[in-house]
Amino acid sequence: MKKTIQVNIQQEAISLITDITYKMEAYWYGETERPLKMSILLPKHKENHTTPLPLIVWFCGGAFQVVDKDIWIPQLVPLAKQGFIIASVEYRTINDAPLPASLIDARAAIRYLKAHAKQYLIDTDNIFVMGESAGAVLASMMGVLGEYTEYDQGDFLEQGIQLRGAIDFYGSASMVDRLNSHKANSPDYIAYLQKFEGTETEKLENMRKYSPIEHVSKNTVPFLIFHGTRDEKVAISQSDNFYEKLISYKVPCDYYRLEGCLHGVDEFYQPEILDIILKFLRTYTNVSF
Repeated sequence: MKKTIQVNIQQEAISLITDITYKMEAYWYGETERPLKMSILLPKHKENHTTPLPLIVWFCGGAFQVVDKDIWIPQLVPLAKQGFIIASVEYRTINDAPLPASLIDARAAIRYLKAHAKQYLIDTDNIFVMGESAGAVLASMMGVLGEYTEYDQGDFLEQGIQLRGAIDFYGSASMVDRLNSHKANSPDYIAYLQKFEGTETEKLENMRKYSPIEHVSKNTVPFLIFHGTRDEKVAISQSDNFYEKLISYKVPCDYYRLEGCLHGVDEFYQPEILDIILKFLRTYTNVSF
């Protein structure tokens, strides 16, 4: 068959830029350095845009033991097609450095993106964070800490962290509760302690400092939370308690409990969930979108 057709452009083509170095970090006992990288989804034809676009910064999970910045890119493409810039960020795991190294990296990534906003077509007044599992802890910590600067190290320190909202997929709100879910002094209990630096007393204090539920305030950004009712890795009580804490401070929060769902299953990445996310994002941007 041979046929001539006329095709109308109904959606933009999206480009993926991979392996953007946003930070150099000490490596191999401090003797060398290695880059920390991110990948960005953005319109192929930036020149067609007269105004910048809202940004979503995504953090992959992996129990703070592994991370792959590109594993979720296919699930993020639909958001890019709706007009959002997407940055998926690598961060240090506990194999490289104990917590809160990952939070230091996450904040550095946002500062980098703000400093390069023109290059990547980013609207710095409309930045959201989103993550799953351990990545959701990072996103949630960013959402509750705001401009708190204890974890700001490295370059572009003049760039503050102002966010419009945070999206939490089945994250831990309380690290202390996660520890106490294991039998005292069991291998799992001891392994969980090793995520943090210091003596056991210092580790417990660092757990509290790294728990989003401990930092909720009237200045916390709006939240969107998803969690499966049968989550076998992060108890749904984590999100139940987090939601109650947010509401007690009158923080805008929508919380969806996915009936019968386990941790990180495909139900979280269906069109129905995408529609909920888009509604949230469009509600809290400060521009018509």
